[in-house]
Amino acid sequence: MNQAITVSAEKNILDPNHRTFEERKAELQAIKEAELKQKEDEKKNKNFVMMFRDHMPEMRWLMQKNGTAASMLNFIMEHMDNKNALMCSYEVFIDYFEISKDTVRRYIKLLYDNGFIDILKSGTSNVYIVNQSVVWNSWNNQKQYCAFDGNILVSKTENKDFEYRSQYDKFKQLRIRENIKDSPYKK
Repeated sequence: MNQAITVSAEKNILDPNHRTFEERKAELQAIKEAELKQKEDEKKNKNFVMMFRDHMPEMRWLMQKNGTAASMLNFIMEHMDNKNALMCSYEVFIDYFEISKDTVRRYIKLLYDNGFIDILKSGTSNVYIVNQSVVWNSWNNQKQYCAFDGNILVSKTENKDFEYRSQYDKFKQLRIRENIKDSPYKK
């Protein structure tokens, strides 16, 4: 049960439920700010992945070329953080998709070679980064696999060429090589 708060100009250190006018004003302001933040958070789309229409032809190509590789990309998108990154071992893919390590390597290579993902090294682990021109995401926790909010640091010496790689160029090469056309219905 809440006890009544008393408010006055003078401070009463003997009464734990007493506030000065300034203290109560600060409390009410903090409550108001917390309620506004909660309302703003409720408006945000926290559980979505936004896909850009410009690269839907490449997504269709991937689905037709290799459905399991497309499923792996969707798995990465489902679990990536709000910076389009996911750090996980091959074992996660092996366990989830029930495929061999060599198959995981082939599918990751297909995604990487065609510009769907980039890969950074962090020691012996891989950090998969989904091409931001394909999708953008707000972070999503999953019950079966441990998703965590944390900073992932990667060494520049392990990833010297990252700044120079261009996923756009890979998409351009994919379009030319596989004759992928824009939708005639594109606005």
